[in-house]
Amino acid sequence: MLSPLALALPAMTALQATVALGVFALSVLAPQLGLSVAQLALLNTVLFGAGAISALLAGRLLKRCGDWPLAALCAACIAAGMLCLMVGGPVAVTLAALLFGLAFGPETPASASVLSRVTPAARRPWIFSVRQTGNQIGALSGSLLLPVLMVWHAQLPYAVVTLLAMAMCAWCLALSRNSRVNAACAAAPSATRGPAAAAWRTVIGSRALRALAFAALGYTAVQVCLNTFLMSLLVRDWQLDVASASIRVAWMQGAGLVGRLFWGGWAQRSPRASRLLGVIGLLMATCGAVVMLWPAARSGAIAALLIGLLGFSASGWNGVLVAEVSRIAGPHAAGSLTGAVLMLSYAGLALAPLAFAGFSSAVSMTGAFLLLFGAAAIAALMLLATPAASEPHRGQAPCTSAAPRP
Repeated sequence: MLSPLALALPAMTALQATVALGVFALSVLAPQLGLSVAQLALLNTVLFGAGAISALLAGRLLKRCGDWPLAALCAACIAAGMLCLMVGGPVAVTLAALLFGLAFGPETPASASVLSRVTPAARRPWIFSVRQTGNQIGALSGSLLLPVLMVWHAQLPYAVVTLLAMAMCAWCLALSRNSRVNAACAAAPSATRGPAAAAWRTVIGSRALRALAFAALGYTAVQVCLNTFLMSLLVRDWQLDVASASIRVAWMQGAGLVGRLFWGGWAQRSPRASRLLGVIGLLMATCGAVVMLWPAARSGAIAALLIGLLGFSASGWNGVLVAEVSRIAGPHAAGSLTGAVLMLSYAGLALAPLAFAGFSSAVSMTGAFLLLFGAAAIAALMLLATPAASEPHRGQAPCTSAAPRP
């Protein structure tokens, strides 16, 4: 008989993949939907802004609905958003972005609530790392599947993702009625939250946490803009056909999946995770700058290597950063300090695409990417120059936190 964890982990990983598939649909299908860079940036701002707000309300939603029903509701929002894209038109596309954001925000708290209650404490870092690979699984599937389905029939991508999301919703509702999973959840202690203002003061007052917060902002901006605009750059500026561009984007996402597990495993054995994060940032910035500035790196084996390394670093840092914030914070302040640092990630998700579109229209998409890579390099150098923070911060209210999503 399967354990509660064996029942919950596949479902929560699949839920993140489903949400990522819906969120990624906007950028993958942007050329087919006729979305300009400015329109795509605005839609992503709507999406991630709604995600940030709904994430802040996740605690109240969890108390009101429960974690499994909230997970099912996230899947239902993806299905509804894909139906809006099927209808088409500016209003429907904007509504789809809003629905995707409402799924994106609470999905990680709901998943983390489920998994934290059925996972032994010693196994949580690895279990959450496995769950977070759902983001790459969904993005990889979307970059390969959606353009191919679009070739077969214009409405097929939306119909397929809608059916997958509805199946995911039914799966979560079925598990919400599983007595063994519910018994495990009922035995878990309730989570509490520390005061947000005190957490922000601690972050501002700590050099190590300030560096991690700036890295969260810079690295997130690179990650979200690569996911949002790389397809458009490859098709519109590099003049690649949709199939070739999709393969490159899929390769980047696949490398990110491997990177997420690789960096997480390395960080467990590394005495200085912040230094490792600095190395990741420099790798990200170097590979990105070479791809943008060296025309020979845009084709052949060199392009495959660099784009793979770019995905390996740009999508692999999240778990390492969260683990380092938690280590510095200590068990009593991990939740509040992690939330404070990650609010900058949400700001990057919401605002970076809009800033990218404005700068790319004034200069070029290549110039906008170079600016992002430069910011990531500065954040990486800040981490490398920051002394190790070995003592946990004390005095915060006890709390727990959900593992974040990029």
